[in-house]
Amino acid sequence: MARHSASWRPFWFAFPVLALVLLAGLAGYAVWAASAELAELRRDERFAVNLQAEAVSRGLTEVADDICWLSHQNELSAFLADGLPETAARMAVEYQVLAANVGVYDQIRFINAGGWEAVRVDMKNTFAYRVPDRDLQDKSGRYYVGEILALQPGQIYVSPLDLNIEHGEIELPHKPMIRVGTPVADDSGRVRGLVLINYRAQAMLDAVKAAGAVSPGDAMMLNDAGYWLVTPNPPPGWGFMFPELAQDRMADLHPEAWAAMRAEGSGAVRTPDGLFTFRTLYPLVGLGDCAGAVESTAMPEQRAGYAWIMASHVPAETLDRMVREAALGALWVGLPVLLLLAVLTRTIGLMIAERQRHRAYLESLARVDGLTGLANRMTFDERMETEVTRGARSGRGFALLYLDLDGFKAINDSAGHAAGDIVLRDVAEALKGCCRAADLPARVGGDEFVVLLPEVPDADAARTVAEKVLARIEALTWPHGMTVGVSVGVALWPDHGRTATDLMRRADEAMYAAKKAGKAQVRLAGKEDEGAAG
Repeated sequence: MARHSASWRPFWFAFPVLALVLLAGLAGYAVWAASAELAELRRDERFAVNLQAEAVSRGLTEVADDICWLSHQNELSAFLADGLPETAARMAVEYQVLAANVGVYDQIRFINAGGWEAVRVDMKNTFAYRVPDRDLQDKSGRYYVGEILALQPGQIYVSPLDLNIEHGEIELPHKPMIRVGTPVADDSGRVRGLVLINYRAQAMLDAVKAAGAVSPGDAMMLNDAGYWLVTPNPPPGWGFMFPELAQDRMADLHPEAWAAMRAEGSGAVRTPDGLFTFRTLYPLVGLGDCAGAVESTAMPEQRAGYAWIMASHVPAETLDRMVREAALGALWVGLPVLLLLAVLTRTIGLMIAERQRHRAYLESLARVDGLTGLANRMTFDERMETEVTRGARSGRGFALLYLDLDGFKAINDSAGHAAGDIVLRDVAEALKGCCRAADLPARVGGDEFVVLLPEVPDADAARTVAEKVLARIEALTWPHGMTVGVSVGVALWPDHGRTATDLMRRADEAMYAAKKAGKAQVRLAGKEDEGAAG
């Protein structure tokens, strides 16, 4: 009996210690797992909110491009000069083609300076038709008419996002609408009216929801008064348009989160209601105008208060469930730990590696242009700053190529955005084929690309690369006889600018000089007024 008791002595000596170590390890693992899950959740939520903001910005930029095109329409200039019905009919045909191609424009209108619709095309299902003259309406009382006419020709106006109103009533079914317009003047400079697109914002709101689907949170979009434009029902959206829903605001339902959103432009806050991740978007800032200016051209008072908040909400119940699942996972892992310690160690290692891979994948998505696979603007700006810093230390210069496609808008308008996407991807592949391993090509706008060329000895070497790029792109072929050229501006550091901003500006100016000189050519910064480069 004594011998049997002695055989148990090592067990009772070691087991309590091992059990305590195991319990401590399980508790620590549960805390670590919950913290890691929460950290990954926060990253996913930030990524989703940034995608939501990008979806909104992309949609508005495309509409602004079209409104600028309409404001320079030849038929519009002719109509301002002669006012003939047949000229108005030709304008309407152009409006119909644009509306049919894009598919999300509810109305395209020219409204004269008195507020009367002179030409109007409506979209009914998939058919764009001209509204007869007898059905044209007086819109002089609508807020957006006066606000647009108060701008200078070429300045872009973006209305608040609301539900469409026809004949004084909210249209059913509800149509979320944004009105984008600009005043137009005749040859004497006198403002004669405005062109206006009613953009069916449901497509943009659906894109916001789709972007939010990459994370566990519920995608939300609010106006600056705290009313929901995209909402995980409940609460209902568009409360500012319905008196009975006036209290259905973020400030009323989630006051702590709303206070954080108003205090900070972006970030995350955890409240008893859950985790709120948010980013304030000023849709007019950076939209530019029809002359290519970078600054927003909306009225100062509108710009000051015009903001949307892109947000995602993970309810407290979801966060609590994550903690419980982490604890249960630790318990189930710990039960066979004495026999399967090696397997458990391997499992934890695999989990860490998977999380790192997933995080790296999400972070790479935020740094790469999704359409072309090139670096995006953020990645390129960081590399530019690095090269400027390195150049300041070593004295070694580098070159910047700024490219803008010639004839790209005609392809989008005639063949559709899908064909335009094919062109952009082919151009990106051509750029990759012209670049060394150390070079960095990037897409920085709709049809604008840049290439960073480190350690380029002089302007001739940079021009040689630019001409190679130009030739490669001009050699590309596409179906249906589509052709695209490219105008290239070249700038060197430090000859043409000692900061990244100055160098980008000088390369951009050189590119526009190439376009002005006849397109499809290379122009060196500082040579804007000379003849076309060889």
